Amino acid sequence: MNKAKRNTLAFMLIIFVFISVAGIFMISGEKIQPNTYINNIDVGKLTKEEALEKIRKVLEPSIEDVYISLKVDEKVWKLNYSDFNYTYDYMNAVKEAYSIGRGSNFLFNIKEAIFSRINRTNIKLSFSYEANYINTLLSNIAKEVNQKAIDATIKMEAKKFVITDEKLGKELDQKKSYDLIIESIENNKISLIDLPLQTTDPEIKSSDLAVIKDKLGEYTTKFNAGDSDRSYNILLATKSVTNVLVKPGQVFSLNKTIGPRLESFGFKTAKVIINNELVPGIGGGVCQVSSTLYNAALLSDLKIVERRNHSLPSSYISLGRDATISGDYIDLKFQNITNYPIYIYGELKGGAVTFSIYGKNDTPGRNVKIITEVISKKQPQMKIIEDNTLMEGVEVIEKKGQTGYVVKSYRVVSENGKEIKREALYTDTYRLSNGVKRVGTMKTIEKELPLAY
Repeated sequence: MNKAKRNTLAFMLIIFVFISVAGIFMISGEKIQPNTYINNIDVGKLTKEEALEKIRKVLEPSIEDVYISLKVDEKVWKLNYSDFNYTYDYMNAVKEAYSIGRGSNFLFNIKEAIFSRINRTNIKLSFSYEANYINTLLSNIAKEVNQKAIDATIKMEAKKFVITDEKLGKELDQKKSYDLIIESIENNKISLIDLPLQTTDPEIKSSDLAVIKDKLGEYTTKFNAGDSDRSYNILLATKSVTNVLVKPGQVFSLNKTIGPRLESFGFKTAKVIINNELVPGIGGGVCQVSSTLYNAALLSDLKIVERRNHSLPSSYISLGRDATISGDYIDLKFQNITNYPIYIYGELKGGAVTFSIYGKNDTPGRNVKIITEVISKKQPQMKIIEDNTLMEGVEVIEKKGQTGYVVKSYRVVSENGKEIKREALYTDTYRLSNGVKRVGTMKTIEKELPLAY
């Protein structure tokens, strides 16, 4: 080997030794490689403990100050990062920084150490947060900003319909709002977010109500206006039912509309039928409202969903055309089977209550008639009780007898004078109730008059 080759080998050996020594020096020790950053914070030449302390000192206070502004119209909410426990994973970032040049491959470690000095290495901190808090905040914001849509209304005033316009509602789009907030957090943005809203339509619009012009059916019954308590109950119940709108397909319930017939709601004591007898009870007279409305619904050709007759005939309406309600277990229900909303209007005039049902009549030549037929009739018997406390010849009716009936009712619909439908409605039984009469048996005692001298 000539001298030149020996010199070259010697030089290369010196270079290798130098690089090796330098490499060992670079990858030895307890400090992070120079030119290493965590979230753009220089942690090079620091121990793990020093790096951890430095990045915490820089970043922890900033979390307290960082927030996202959430805006709806003119109102703004601040969502602080500390509110949803935004936390950096400091330990893993420091471990990653410290691991540069400290792998299992010696040559690769030297390569990493040299590369670290030439090119800046920036490690991004991972983070965690409580997303549930964001959902809770959005739910609370929704409670503040959400506005229900307001339906258009209709009311009869001075024999004319007055319609008020509907109002659109608004609701916070919580899903889109959540996604926008998460995007801002994931990208470490300090931003102002206009939270998206959705408009909600009302169920009833003024255009829906504008079609209500035709009287579909009407019925009137009379009552004794001198019976003040019963008259007041009729008035109270009628007020509950008037100005009521029933949407297409909707089932109207009289029990739900009037509510409990209780003294605390203003109802008074009047005669009601209990156990086949007329006795005082709270809410007496409400069944006259029920019966009148039932007939208006029949004549409007609406579908009767639920109806029950009284156990005894009613004085204010003919057999087979009454409808009782009681508590929350006997109800009057009918369904709006038309394609348009219907409007119920009730009023009292003198000793009469009238219910009218309005809507849109697509068949002006239509006529509805109710027919009732007495199937059977049973006369009551009078039970005679001899009473020795009454003078002979005196009779007292203790209980009036009630005739028993079985009655069948039909609804007949005609168009332009031609019958198109005959609908069997109900077969009603009115119970027979025998009477009771007390007859006096006490004899008259005649005293002898004294003789006159």
